[in-house]
Amino acid sequence: MKLLAGIVLVWLASSYTANAQNYARYSDIKAGMKNLHLEHDAVRAANKRAAAMRCRESFSDAVIVSEAWEKEGRCDGQLMGRYIHMELYGETPDGRCGVAHCVFGQKVLADDTYSPKLHVVEIGTFYHLECE
Repeated sequence: MKLLAGIVLVWLASSYTANAQNYARYSDIKAGMKNLHLEHDAVRAANKRAAAMRCRESFSDAVIVSEAWEKEGRCDGQLMGRYIHMELYGETPDGRCGVAHCVFGQKVLADDTYSPKLHVVEIGTFYHLECE
């Protein structure tokens, strides 16, 4: 009987979590750091990549969820670039809204500065959310 009660409690907890996720809102995402210029560049780069991949989503806003840039290096210690994580808010042509986790990067230039151009490293799955 205890085992059955435990299974029911685990099922209830998991269904509550899944149900809570169904009511997630983009505005509830907590920013790790704020940089309007980077967020704007990320939206532009993601839309360009999405169009090239023939994705139907169109992104309109970004929130940086990283606390700071993460360095990218080779195993010999040479710095190759840096990357940052963001959540991008978008809409599909049928009016559904959602969010995708994306990773963006900047390469190291010959003078040991970073490229001003932000490039898309990865665009994650587009998860539908309530429109805002």
